[in-house]
Amino acid sequence: MDAAALLSPDQLLAAIAGRLAEPFPLITWARELGDLHAALISAVLNRRPSEVTEAALYADIAKVIDKINSWAASYVRHSRCARRHTHTFGEVISHVAKTYAEAWWTVLHSDCEELRHSAWVHLSEVRDGYEHLIGDIRAGRVQLPLGWRGIRNAPQEDC
Repeated sequence: MDAAALLSPDQLLAAIAGRLAEPFPLITWARELGDLHAALISAVLNRRPSEVTEAALYADIAKVIDKINSWAASYVRHSRCARRHTHTFGEVISHVAKTYAEAWWTVLHSDCEELRHSAWVHLSEVRDGYEHLIGDIRAGRVQLPLGWRGIRNAPQEDC
């Protein structure tokens, strides 16, 4: 598999929404990120004691991002002479999933038509950005970083 097999923007949005169920890891992970970001919105806004904490959701999101980054290290084209991108492939997929979840939450829960419209516009911009990124990856114009989870409080076995 190579960069030509990456999910198109429409496939990615369908995967995040759970409307694409092919047995492909990237589809599964995109759906997981969509679900996790939706749960995070609920956890942040409800502020009620819950079985799932914000910290646990963030940790689960980071784990899925790591899985995508590991997959991308093997399957996404790396061009040494290309400009460097600021985010890993997993971070990009997570950002699309987060934006999708936030846009849908806004559309379903806001009475403000202008706010709902701006949520859709923002989702469209993120979708277009992903489309351009995929084009740049396929053309060898961009190199994605491999990833680093950053500073975290983790058990020694994660080292």
